[in-house]
Amino acid sequence: MSVDIRTITIDEADAFRRAVRAGFGSPETIDDGEWARAVCDPVDRVLAAFDRGGIVATFQSFATEVTMPGGALVASGAVTAVTCRATHRRQGLLTRMMLADLAASRDRGEIVDVLIAAEYPIYGRFGYGPAVLSTAWELDTAAAEFVMPGAGTVEFIDNETLRKEGPAIFDRVRRSRPGMIDRSEFDWDVRADLRRRPEDKPWLGFRVLCRDGDGVAQGWANYLHKEKWADMRPQSTAEVSDLCAATTAAEIRLWRFLTELDHVATVTAGDRPADELLPWVLNDARAAKQTARSDFVWVRPLDVAALLTARSYTSRGRMVIEVDDPQGIAGGRFVLDASPDGTTCRTSSESAEVTMPVRTLGAVSLGGIRLASLHAAGWSDEHVPGAVERTDALLAGAVAPWCNTWF
Repeated sequence: MSVDIRTITIDEADAFRRAVRAGFGSPETIDDGEWARAVCDPVDRVLAAFDRGGIVATFQSFATEVTMPGGALVASGAVTAVTCRATHRRQGLLTRMMLADLAASRDRGEIVDVLIAAEYPIYGRFGYGPAVLSTAWELDTAAAEFVMPGAGTVEFIDNETLRKEGPAIFDRVRRSRPGMIDRSEFDWDVRADLRRRPEDKPWLGFRVLCRDGDGVAQGWANYLHKEKWADMRPQSTAEVSDLCAATTAAEIRLWRFLTELDHVATVTAGDRPADELLPWVLNDARAAKQTARSDFVWVRPLDVAALLTARSYTSRGRMVIEVDDPQGIAGGRFVLDASPDGTTCRTSSESAEVTMPVRTLGAVSLGGIRLASLHAAGWSDEHVPGAVERTDALLAGAVAPWCNTWF
């Protein structure tokens, strides 16, 4: 019997969520029909592969917005919940689901598609390129002396206050950083622990909010206190799960607050940007150590002209770029006429100066990954001397892309 791939019905939401958990290797399954239906809404973006009535592979996407360099928000699809049972690997199930979803996203008018890759080699062949990097940091509180103290008052808050104040702060931040995606009302309920996955425990950490001199909320941080003592001396760690601030003053103030916590010798934080501010506001930058750096959000262009027109440029230039798309979704030859005052991008029959696979364009589209580096690694072809250098200068962004939202 052949494997049938189709969108699920709402009555199959429980079975879909069980299949997702099993696909990620979790033996624990706690059914909650209300949760499953909420997570799978709308079902027209939830695909499953059925074999003998059971779900053997899963795929889901949802509509969001991605911030471009310059602050423009473009419509995007976001892929999540991609799994396949070990018994059904290498049968082309992911390929069938991925291509169907990409075509549907393009037809809906979405400009790009984004995902977080569980395994690096998988998604390049579908046209995704790693565009947003993520870093993790460890801060020695005893050595942390701040060049600037930051500004504002810090207060402990409850879940309801985070739910009230967080979205407005986050919206300001996401509009200032390429690579960020929106957070839905449902997502905020989960992040504030007002709705909880059936298998999760209650939030047992602390939340703090920074307000400026006018009482306006400008940033927050969530952290867990991991207690440790050695020879009667406190050596505890504050593990920061989220720190988000709309002003530099509030961001510094929150970092300083965390370093001044009683009994805390170390502050750790993940999901930070590639251009993390922290070490530069310390008298001794070595007190902050980067402990990890990895790819995070991958971008797949669906409409090249719209993508390159939506973002801003800090320099002026005209390039003819050929984009090779094996899936036939977004390929073609385009002339990009860019400047800080305005940009046009349209299809062209002119000779290409640079040719790149669609995954290369995805990687460089947000300005954080340099085309010159990818070209040196064989990710593009240059037809006119100096064309890569000029294209690289055009596409480079002024701010490193960042995304602190897992999906």
